[in-house]
Amino acid sequence: MNGTGKLSKKSRLPGSRFVKRMYLMRILGTFLCFLPITSVLLEQQRSPWLIGLLALNAFVWPTCAWLRARRSATPLSTEHQNLVLDAGAGGFWIAMMAANPLPSVTIATILLADRLSAGGVTLMKKALAVMTGVFFATWLTQGMALVPLVSQRTMYATLPLIAVYSLALSILTDSIAVRLRFKSRELERIAMMDPLLDIANRRLLEKRIDNELHKLRQICSESVLMFIDIDDFKEVNDRFGHNVGDRLLVTMSQILHLATRQSDTPARLGGDEFVILLPDTTLEEARIVATRIMEAAAVIDDVNAEPVFCTLSIGMASATREMQDVTDWLQAADTALYQAKRGGKNRIFAH
Repeated sequence: MNGTGKLSKKSRLPGSRFVKRMYLMRILGTFLCFLPITSVLLEQQRSPWLIGLLALNAFVWPTCAWLRARRSATPLSTEHQNLVLDAGAGGFWIAMMAANPLPSVTIATILLADRLSAGGVTLMKKALAVMTGVFFATWLTQGMALVPLVSQRTMYATLPLIAVYSLALSILTDSIAVRLRFKSRELERIAMMDPLLDIANRRLLEKRIDNELHKLRQICSESVLMFIDIDDFKEVNDRFGHNVGDRLLVTMSQILHLATRQSDTPARLGGDEFVILLPDTTLEEARIVATRIMEAAAVIDDVNAEPVFCTLSIGMASATREMQDVTDWLQAADTALYQAKRGGKNRIFAH
């Protein structure tokens, strides 16, 4: 039980998903690098222990790196260290291949591109510095050997690395981009919604009103803006407390959702004031919607087991060509609401 809890806690640490993703990419990359490097080492008749070291790098190191990052208190930072170590290993093997051009350039390019996508320019610069440093240190110990010719076997051994790993990196980058776009849209949606009521806030409402006014200037149509105010809402808060008041607001938002169409925009303007944008709607049609909302509010007789009775004042205004911006239309609907309240509340006023 405790072990499972610890494992679950580890999996929630920042960077845990990134570590898993890099583990899969590292397994693929080290295996694909193993093929051309082995080809060059065999052609150069290098010692078996060197090929054994390459096998450890290709088949053991990915799991060691994964465990190291997974068990770390800071998986993301540790995985970035692993990526820099990968670059150092790349520099080592490029030197051991005597800088054989095709596999060397391919490995260096893929390593740096991978680091750029994983950690940006900063990580790529660290990786480049370590790769270059390890390469020159190893290359000097090997007598600065240089083999400029690429055999046919090495060329064919390098092709899977170029094709498969590049494609895998592109797929990974695309999936991350899709996820980021989704999160961006979700954050934008949250920013446009009232946090309490799951209903549009003033920001989204004004954006929709502006779009509707722009549309109405292009075509001959009617649209209505409806202002709704809960009568004597302050008394509900004062008598029963803000929890009951908040619950009444939630109930009202649910009524607005049920009473409106998919194309309409019910929104909370602030406090107990609601606004509904009704595109392609006449005042007569809007009055039917307003009546439906008032009737639904009238049957509310308790909220959170408290005896709360709800009446509404509603003001409506059609858009006109004289309206220059959002404020003009909101002001017209607000004026209609004022007339409804002035007339005794619990009524609809339209102009």
